[in-house]
Amino acid sequence: MMPHPLYDAHVHLADERFKHSLPEVLDSYQGINLDKAIIIGTSPKDWPAVVEMSQKDNRFIPAVGLHPWEVNRASETWQALLIEFLERGIKVIGEIGLDQWIDGHDIKRQQKAFIWQMSLAAERNLPTSIHCLKAHEPLLKTLRSMKLPERGFKLHAYSGPVETMKPLLDLGAHFSFNAGQLKPNAKKAPELIQQVPDDRLLIETDAPNFLPPEEHREFAMEEPDLCHPGNIRAAYQAIAELRGQPLPSLAAQVSENFQRYFMLHDT
Repeated sequence: MMPHPLYDAHVHLADERFKHSLPEVLDSYQGINLDKAIIIGTSPKDWPAVVEMSQKDNRFIPAVGLHPWEVNRASETWQALLIEFLERGIKVIGEIGLDQWIDGHDIKRQQKAFIWQMSLAAERNLPTSIHCLKAHEPLLKTLRSMKLPERGFKLHAYSGPVETMKPLLDLGAHFSFNAGQLKPNAKKAPELIQQVPDDRLLIETDAPNFLPPEEHREFAMEEPDLCHPGNIRAAYQAIAELRGQPLPSLAAQVSENFQRYFMLHDT
């Protein structure tokens, strides 16, 4: 067992692809000393499952948000439902964001949903988990135009330009990275991971997405193209090596960052 507790800043345990393997996944968490994980919701379809999982296991912190991929097909009631979940005590908004990579994207509609959700986070000083693909310029412009949570915000699996990190950091950004970003041909992700200040770094799996390369894979799923959530330990090891940092030192810093960002609900 890892001597230091681990924290997964972004994982989709309510994903249908875990339907038959969840007991095995939970067993793996015992062996790697997982302390907390942010269980991500992407639409009203999975928000109830996310909350139910957190009620059964206090290691899980639920997050509810409308993912940009879901914006075009969201019901007219999604905003009222989201507020209802927040009123019931949910303290993380995510996964939200902007995406100009997916076919059929409507960036204006995405921005409207994103701004509304970020405004809620700012009003209540809640942590967020933000998705951004091929939309880092509009994201930065949007964030600069609005009030933000006092605790800052978090970009998950950041893949934008290195030079955009500084203005995002100035606005209060935290960054979470996963080992799936460290494919053999990856050029940008290693530099991004190395450039993040110690106090803004978080680690994630984004499981079942982002299958890591074999050398950063400790656990495997029956479906070979899926990331096992237990690979959070391997992600810590890979990122510690990349940053030239002893693993215990990295784990202690990430623990401090996670608890400061996600768990201080002074709203």
